[in-house]
Amino acid sequence: MELIEIKGLFEMDYGAPSPTILSNDNELFVAFYADKKKSSVVPQERNIIYDTGIFALKFKRYLKYTFGIPSNETINSHPYSKLGMESCSFYELIDSDYIKSLQDIEKMHPGYNPKKWNMYKHYILTFHDNMFECIAEGFEIREENTSLYNQATVLLNELSVKYF
Repeated sequence: MELIEIKGLFEMDYGAPSPTILSNDNELFVAFYADKKKSSVVPQERNIIYDTGIFALKFKRYLKYTFGIPSNETINSHPYSKLGMESCSFYELIDSDYIKSLQDIEKMHPGYNPKKWNMYKHYILTFHDNMFECIAEGFEIREENTSLYNQATVLLNELSVKYF
């Protein structure tokens, strides 16, 4: 396994990125605050109604995602920390054990195709208080000058519009 940091897209807010996850069967969004000013490693309290400066990642054709521990205080206990994983970063894990474990589960499916698994990637977002992982074909990113509250409403509408 090799952990590659995806740099240059945003500078993660160190203190309160307030990650928000919205998904349906086909699409997955993660919206969060980034530190545009790269001003400080001191946590900033956010007001999700009024504070602006959101990044939204849309993961294309995701298979699975997880969200939760570790936080920045416990990240060194995570198995990927030996690969260089740190808090407040965005990564792709090459030759992922997570993808292999999902593939092993799917081998029982009558339509199993091992070549299908070559298109999936393992993405990791490490925030201050938690970590997000997902297996998807790819991602798109957009920067929005709006609040997290407003962005979540926009993303929810994007998820819903295809079904109504």
